[in-house]
Amino acid sequence: MSQRGFHCRRRIPRFQRLEPRYALDASGLRITEFLASNDNTLEDFEGDSSDWLEIFNPSTSNVSLDGLYLTDDSEELTKWQFPSGVSIAAGGFLVVYASDKDLVAPNGEVHSSFKLSADGEYLGLIDVDGQTVIDEYFPEFPLQVEDVSYGLAMTSSPNVLVAEGADARAWAPTSSVHDATWTGIGFNDNSFTIQGDTGFGYENSPGGTPSYVGQYHTEVSAGTTSLYVRVPFEVESVGGVNKLTLRMKYDDGFVAYLNGVEIASANAPASPTWNSTATTFHDDFDAIQFQEFDVSAAIPSLTVGDNVLAIHALNFSEGSSDFLVVPELVVSQSSIGSPEKLGYFDNPTPGYGNGENFAGFAANPTFSVPHGFYSSPQLVELESDTPDAAILYTTDGSTPAVNENLTPTNGQIYTGPILVNGATTIRAIAFKQEYKPSFVQASSYLFLDDVIDQSPSGEAPPGWPGYNVNGQLLDYGIDPDIIALYGAQAVKESLAAIPTITLTTDLANLFDSTTGIYVNALNRGIAWERLASVELIYPDGAEGFSTNAGLRIRGGYGRNDFNPKHAFRLYFRGEYGDGMLNYPLFGEEGVDEFDVLDLRTAMNYSWGAWGDSVNGLQNTYLREVFARDTQADMGQPYTRTRYYHLYLNGQYWGLYMTQERIQEHYGESYFGGDKEDYDVVKADSTEAYTTEIADGNDAAWRQLFELAQDLADNPAGSADSYWVMQGLNPDGARNEELEVLLDVDNLIDYMMVLIYTGGYDTGISAFLGNDRANNWFGIRNRETGDQGFQFFLHDNEHSLGAGELTGSLHGTYRIDRTGPFNTPLDDDYAFFNPVYLHQDLLVHPEYVQRFVDRVQELLFNGGPLSPEANTARMMERKDQVEPAIIAEAARWGDTKRAIPYNKSDWDSEVAWLLDTYFQGRGNLVLSQVRSDGLYNQYGPPIFSQLGGEAPAGYPLELRAFEGAIYYSLDGATDPRQIGGTVNPSPEVQAYSAPIVLTQDTTVWARLREPSGAWSGLVKATFTVTGLPGDYDHNGQVDQGDYAVWRSTYGSTTDLRADGNGDLVVNAADYTVWRDALESTPPSFLLPAKSEQPATATDEYFGDYALTESTAAPSAPTAPSSSTAAPLGDLDLMLLLLDPREPAFADFDEPVATNDVATESLELAFAQQGEDANELLAPFPRLL
Repeated sequence: MSQRGFHCRRRIPRFQRLEPRYALDASGLRITEFLASNDNTLEDFEGDSSDWLEIFNPSTSNVSLDGLYLTDDSEELTKWQFPSGVSIAAGGFLVVYASDKDLVAPNGEVHSSFKLSADGEYLGLIDVDGQTVIDEYFPEFPLQVEDVSYGLAMTSSPNVLVAEGADARAWAPTSSVHDATWTGIGFNDNSFTIQGDTGFGYENSPGGTPSYVGQYHTEVSAGTTSLYVRVPFEVESVGGVNKLTLRMKYDDGFVAYLNGVEIASANAPASPTWNSTATTFHDDFDAIQFQEFDVSAAIPSLTVGDNVLAIHALNFSEGSSDFLVVPELVVSQSSIGSPEKLGYFDNPTPGYGNGENFAGFAANPTFSVPHGFYSSPQLVELESDTPDAAILYTTDGSTPAVNENLTPTNGQIYTGPILVNGATTIRAIAFKQEYKPSFVQASSYLFLDDVIDQSPSGEAPPGWPGYNVNGQLLDYGIDPDIIALYGAQAVKESLAAIPTITLTTDLANLFDSTTGIYVNALNRGIAWERLASVELIYPDGAEGFSTNAGLRIRGGYGRNDFNPKHAFRLYFRGEYGDGMLNYPLFGEEGVDEFDVLDLRTAMNYSWGAWGDSVNGLQNTYLREVFARDTQADMGQPYTRTRYYHLYLNGQYWGLYMTQERIQEHYGESYFGGDKEDYDVVKADSTEAYTTEIADGNDAAWRQLFELAQDLADNPAGSADSYWVMQGLNPDGARNEELEVLLDVDNLIDYMMVLIYTGGYDTGISAFLGNDRANNWFGIRNRETGDQGFQFFLHDNEHSLGAGELTGSLHGTYRIDRTGPFNTPLDDDYAFFNPVYLHQDLLVHPEYVQRFVDRVQELLFNGGPLSPEANTARMMERKDQVEPAIIAEAARWGDTKRAIPYNKSDWDSEVAWLLDTYFQGRGNLVLSQVRSDGLYNQYGPPIFSQLGGEAPAGYPLELRAFEGAIYYSLDGATDPRQIGGTVNPSPEVQAYSAPIVLTQDTTVWARLREPSGAWSGLVKATFTVTGLPGDYDHNGQVDQGDYAVWRSTYGSTTDLRADGNGDLVVNAADYTVWRDALESTPPSFLLPAKSEQPATATDEYFGDYALTESTAAPSAPTAPSSSTAAPLGDLDLMLLLLDPREPAFADFDEPVATNDVATESLELAFAQQGEDANELLAPFPRLL
């Protein structure tokens, strides 16, 4: 069943170990509420969402639970016994966590030894005798729903704790002397010299309308801007309290406190002081009406006996003509209703009184015909699994609805099949008395013949507004010119080439001049979020989804009213339906659970917004996603994207892209832990492009800023700051006492994408004068301490030759975004961002060297920023989106141009990217980073072969223009050590002669230039193919290989000596060994370590470019300038004989001693088959 709502996690009162007298009779205790499927309502002391149950004591005495039992098994009534000392106050509640933890937590939580089953089971409270049932759900409670509780309905009666006219004391503060204590219950308020009945105020215009005369009972001095008010009151019992309401009349603002705890505020600064004023006016007519504030979260602050309500009242200015503050505090207390009624609660209240409940949820309506593409009329039947439930539906996109009495307010009652013969979305709900209505369900039916005929003259569809609402340009329809150009069939094929997303909502939600989000697109926040049905439809009928979400407009500049094609954001919340989108939207590439999702589209480079301009010509749908895909190929976290056609209330709205959103749930999904563990920082385009703490807190971000500033201001004295921010010691070793604040490689890769793509509005924005940042996100898990901030490319559409504002189509595409961008803001915490962080770190040589290393890895040898990698990456996206471009042209190509854009325009721009930008940009970037000291002058050592397969004995040569080459062969030792000196490890050698490869090897090499600068680290892994006949794999062909062949002869499992690869060791493999033995010179060893490194004074043998040679040599090459002469039988024998044994009795005849000939002879005799002669063939005198 669906999640039924998002509920804030709450902390509740724990049991008290009371000393007063206890009632011995527990017979009146009731299990009033429980939650058997807790995901998001209440956390226990370990942060787990444990099941829970609530026990209510309706009596007027405290009740001890010593010796009582709880059980979920009617056959085992004594399953779990309460620990001693647990009690419930008179009229109070106790929450027991059904967590299977069986403990009393340090904070007082009581945990049982069992969990509750959401499928339904017995639940009972048993008396001390282990037999008497005090309360139970028998034989079992019904099926439970996630985050929906179950239990007894309770009634509430209001009780005014603080009434208008209550006795109070007040003080107009003249200093901060009381600021820390005045709101608390124990404060001595004798110095509060203004005494009287509430409210307090003044009125300088008593004849005005309205007048505050008569509204206040105690007058204060005119010009009062800040007033401390204390209202004492008593509470006889907190039992059954389920709601607390503060009612306020105020001019102009206030902050309210209950027993020292802030509970509500209005028009007040975030941190008010004694001389604070209201942040804005409160209209006089509104000020004389009570405004209610639900402060139920403060119920735990209520105490039996004395309490105090403290109000810090605020006026807007000293010159204000009036002032008013009148508080009331009202509490609601609960009792079990009569007759008793069990049911569900969609707003659980653990530890507090329940409200009204309901019998269940009406089952969602289902559709007999699935959503999708159709070419003929369909009869659609609706039904619900809830017996006798009625179904209400609409076909105009509006939301079917009923009121609190379940009377329909919008839609038609379903009575029979619905005929669908054109593009239609059916939205439906099921409802029944005593049940909660179902969530809206939607099913869209698309007919492509109808779609291509939508508004051919650009007219508004029936019921839709005209071309302009609030100045917002609106554009409709499919352009017949594109149909004429490509043919109707081609347009329909384009519409069916990629999956479709449909959005369906009330048209007023989009286009109402006052409340519509599409025509008030500059507005943001949850106040501008509207319910919409969301469907994913695959043209081939594959399973998609249908769900509900909160719909908002997304984007920055593209929100402006000249742009008729806005982007959207979807929020999946429990109040709309499923609390998450549970669907593998990105296949195996991503997760399958989302709470927010962007539907982005071309904005600054689009046909609909810009028409006949450079911006329109540069529309590709490829630039922005290219940057994020590049981060992925670098091995960095990134946000995923897929292409879709979008329909808005059945009207084709063009090409869109999904994109994940960087926020706390993203962190939980991809990095682990809980979403509450994550800090998310970003650029806030609504607040002067300062840094916004989107989730979590800024403690680690501020610490990172301070370390970076210390380093930039004092590079020598604060050099260790570079290591501290990485959680490292100065030798690069992990220091477990330090938290990791920064992922350095991620920052460098982020910068390299910006630099390569020429990002004009990502990171530091050229549109903002290059002094502040836009379009960036950072995320960090603050709980693990091992994950530093990581940064994400976002909205990098001003890139890849677009955005230079030269007026020409592609500018020069030589844009340099390496910086530095030095402005007064780069030392301002409010504007701290990843680019400024990078600039701060440039003073540290180890960061610079790491940057050099990453440039080497990224730009060369097929790295993620090499021409071939960039081309392949863009081609993959091109292939995905290209089939949909004709449909996009048909929808938006003619919006602002008489001759519509078409696919040829798109083809031309994509070809420029592939054939021009990617082919030349890399060398430009290399030049830019080199000029900034982020790449060394002479580049890295050049390998005669850069990894791959090499024959045994291959002489690997390394060359360079100038300087000394150092290398290691263990695949782990860097020739350079921290500090810039040569690593003294014995694994590091100075190159002086070719490196002979005899086994699989990973070579790490660097060039050290005469200036002391190091090149980037080059890594090459070689798989050494064995010498023919080298059966013992020692790099030589000798008698040891014969021994292996002899010992495995005839084997089909031990194939070390299978020289010809026929999967059996036989005589042919002996021939392989024999031939290799004749042609192979004596074995050779690796060059000895040289004391003096060789310099590259020989002829340079490789052009220095973004692609280095990786070609393997055409034949095995031995490190010798001569070739051995062929060996005769006798020579072969002499070579193989054991020198410790007499070899010959006669020079002309071999003697059968410990030699190859003897063993061959013995083997031939043993073989006695057709192989015998071949075995002796090398030794004709033995035949």
